[in-house]
Amino acid sequence: MKSILALAFLFSITIETLAQTRHMTITIVDQHVAFSVGKKTDNFFVTRDDTVQVQKQVDLTPHVKAKAEPAAFEQLMMNLLKPYYDQEWKLVTSNVEFIPNTNTEIFRYYFVK
Repeated sequence: MKSILALAFLFSITIETLAQTRHMTITIVDQHVAFSVGKKTDNFFVTRDDTVQVQKQVDLTPHVKAKAEPAAFEQLMMNLLKPYYDQEWKLVTSNVEFIPNTNTEIFRYYFVK
């Protein structure tokens, strides 16, 4: 009987913990264009499971130089993500998608808290 109560208690704690987990996706769109004319578009998107969404434009121009220096590009990306690490978001996974014929890379970072 005690073991059944203990298992029920652990199960309820686990369910409560899972229910309190928050999720966030950060998407960064990098278009490799040598010259652009007109209005710059949003290229940094933060979407959370509590329906908050932030869209803004970030400067990725150091990427042109970073193609020859991958460490510089990694530093640029870490500088963009650092505020979320400071808010105790934990990176779960990430991926990069290259869209052919558009010279566009999409970076996605999945966080939990």
